[in-house]
Amino acid sequence: MSGAPSIEHVDRANVDRTLSIERREPRAARYGYAIAIAAVLCALAARAALPPGLPFITFYPAVILTAYFCGLGPALVCTILSGVAVWYAVLPSNLPATGASSAAIALILFGIVVGINLILIERMRRASDANAALAQSTRRLMVELQRETSLRMANEQLAEKTLLLDLALQAADAGTWRYCVRTGRAQLSEQMARHHGFGDQPIEIDVERDWRPRIHPDDAERTLRDLGAAIAGRTKVVTDFRVLLPDGRVRWITGLGQVETDAAGAVTAVVGLSLDITARKEAEAKIAHMACHDPLTGLANRTLFHDRLDAEIARVRRHGATFALFCLDIDRFKAVNDTHGHSVGDALLRIVAARLQAVIRTEDMLARIGGDEFVIIQTQAEQPESASALAERLIGTVEQPIELEGHTLSVSLSVGIALAPADGHDPLSLYNSADRALYRAKAQGRNTFRFAG
Repeated sequence: MSGAPSIEHVDRANVDRTLSIERREPRAARYGYAIAIAAVLCALAARAALPPGLPFITFYPAVILTAYFCGLGPALVCTILSGVAVWYAVLPSNLPATGASSAAIALILFGIVVGINLILIERMRRASDANAALAQSTRRLMVELQRETSLRMANEQLAEKTLLLDLALQAADAGTWRYCVRTGRAQLSEQMARHHGFGDQPIEIDVERDWRPRIHPDDAERTLRDLGAAIAGRTKVVTDFRVLLPDGRVRWITGLGQVETDAAGAVTAVVGLSLDITARKEAEAKIAHMACHDPLTGLANRTLFHDRLDAEIARVRRHGATFALFCLDIDRFKAVNDTHGHSVGDALLRIVAARLQAVIRTEDMLARIGGDEFVIIQTQAEQPESASALAERLIGTVEQPIELEGHTLSVSLSVGIALAPADGHDPLSLYNSADRALYRAKAQGRNTFRFAG
């Protein structure tokens, strides 16, 4: 995460702080000589306040305490000052009683005792310093060990998360990519390269020269525009596009990306994932086709027919165009179903649908709206004669014998025709006009057509 200190930096700071504390000298050691002088003055004051006695006893605690807390140097200073103080300030009042030789011997003994104690105290201090150094090394080792342990755990967690991410990418058939804004080049992972037909190895490509030609012409401009908008707005990018593979196949890809910025906030790159959504798009197309087409014949169903009829009526109102609506019904289809079964009846419907489809133009529409009921929208039917000619071709193709499962079947076609806008200004009235014309054709002998009106 941006701005967060790393584990290594935190642990290194802890080590430095610990060693800094350990290197810090005690306050008494830094002011040792001042403390030594103060101790001598305190002992001298105590000697003056106490009854007469051995003068060196008063200064002995001062020397020992100074040695213990401040070290050998201040202790020696304290010893010398104590001897001088005793010799010049204390002994003169006691010399008549003790004699100079006795005082000198006492001073020498005081020095010997103090020296022995100083040596012992110094050795104790050295042992204490050695223990402190050992403790310091131990603490340093523990801190380093803790840091190494933290780093190892972090690396293990990172490796585990990386493995999980790789597994997720493999399971989702996802590739990764990074687009550099400055150079206009993109780094593609192995899977991303495979998605775009660049091979099975990670690759770096130029977006305009290498990537754009692989994108479907209807999608390239929009996809690059989405990428540019994300860079300009510092937002995420989500876009679907088609890739034209070298073998002629078309693959649907969805790209998801997030911008990267530098310390100044400028966008430097876009990183993201690519997912192969071809199967999803094919499933969506199949579902959409099933929703609008007859499963038996593959023709448009009632829903798609009504949408087209509404569109043609709207075109008539806007532009004054004309078209013809045909209602078709297969004569004697029920007899075929009852005699030969529904499987033969279904096969017959498929054959009739194919024959009808072969007769009409590509701009016209054929739909199945019920059992043996079909409708046709004939566009640009300026004259009734064009509708009549189409009706005759439809009847002629259906009345041809049909061979099915060893049977020769003969059916015919009845047709009702309504012209827009003459026979209806809205979808319902126009359809009703064509339907009434169909029933007149069936009532008047079948295998024929009739116009509305």
